[in-house]
Amino acid sequence: MNIYRAWGYGTPPFQTTALPANELGQELLVGRDAELQKLKVQLHHPPKAVTVEGANGVGKTSLVNVAAYSCYVDFLKSGEGPLLIPCAQTFQLCDDNDVEAFIDSVYMAVGQTLIDEAEAIQPSGRNLPRTQSIDRWLNSPHVTSYQAGFWLLSGGRSTETNTSAGFQRSGFRKEIRSWLKDIFATPEDGGVVCVIDNMELLQTSARARTTLEALRDSLLTVPGLRWVLCGAAGIIQSVATSPRLEGVLHAPIDVPGVDDALATRILDSRVRAFAVKKEPYIPLHKADFEDLYNLLNRNIRSTLSRADNYCLWVSERAHPYSEEEKHEVFLHWLTLESSSALDAARTMVGQRAWRLFDEVSRCGGEFSPGDHKDFGFNSTPAMGPHVRDLENAGLLTSIQDDADRRRKTIQITSKGWLIAHARKNGP
Repeated sequence: MNIYRAWGYGTPPFQTTALPANELGQELLVGRDAELQKLKVQLHHPPKAVTVEGANGVGKTSLVNVAAYSCYVDFLKSGEGPLLIPCAQTFQLCDDNDVEAFIDSVYMAVGQTLIDEAEAIQPSGRNLPRTQSIDRWLNSPHVTSYQAGFWLLSGGRSTETNTSAGFQRSGFRKEIRSWLKDIFATPEDGGVVCVIDNMELLQTSARARTTLEALRDSLLTVPGLRWVLCGAAGIIQSVATSPRLEGVLHAPIDVPGVDDALATRILDSRVRAFAVKKEPYIPLHKADFEDLYNLLNRNIRSTLSRADNYCLWVSERAHPYSEEEKHEVFLHWLTLESSSALDAARTMVGQRAWRLFDEVSRCGGEFSPGDHKDFGFNSTPAMGPHVRDLENAGLLTSIQDDADRRRKTIQITSKGWLIAHARKNGP
């Protein structure tokens, strides 16, 4: 049985996926007016790519999606200014990415986005090119994948290989660039907004710089594409220092956690957006959701995930209804949840590492190797094994700049903050 449906919701309210680039995303985005305005300003000032930096789970991708959609709606309503179309797909770069395959995936997604949005764009007064190639894409089977040098077209029940020169790799890219040139003749005309998310998946800032440098001419500077790069833990700041990317990237927009006072609005917006009954049930009191958000260091994704865990836990027990009952049940669950996480970590972390962890949590949860003396170590190497133990247990995370190994940011994870709560409040 779906507990949320029984409680009066059409869709689970604590989904942790990024907010979509549509009206629902706009409705659910809370407390981001300043960052939203900065993003829209930079999107309207090409050709530099927009860069967004913030902690994992803080809501960077949601912010970017809503900003792109807001720009799109602005144009459709007024018919003025640049036409910025959110790409139908968000992209990620990993260490094992094939660069050429990644470029193909971008052109595929951009082409599909232009096809999908053609009917919405045309009434606005923007005349899309009606070339034979676009008609072929709009009215015949669509390209679905690239294999052995040819694009596969799927249509209805059959699949056929298109061997024409226009759909081989180089020709296909040229075709999409031609569309972009026809639709967005100048930078002021706009472009398709493409997002590379989770840049930290490249593991090191040196790897991130190398990969983006390889994509500079083939993607980042292609007319008709507007890029947004999202990353955590200083990786974007480091990438921006690359000489080959000078003049290609805007200065990073920092995305902090949503203000504590607005945390309850996050819960309210989700209850309102996903409810199908007039008075849906939710076992979580607003003040407890805010406390959970603060405890997890303003990590929206982790807060939503833990709130979902709590609701599933409550569903197996007598449901609380009054504010007092909800608060008591929540505190009991929080004690169990944090204690369980602490017990699991105890087998992986030694006493000296625990002392380091406790001191870091009292100091705000962020430090660098150069701070070793603040934590009672004679040198960075002496502190290193204890940091690694905490990282292996999932309590700390870090990103190192390979170009300058002295530059490293180490932070407590949301799991770490939950365990810090248990250590502070436990027996």
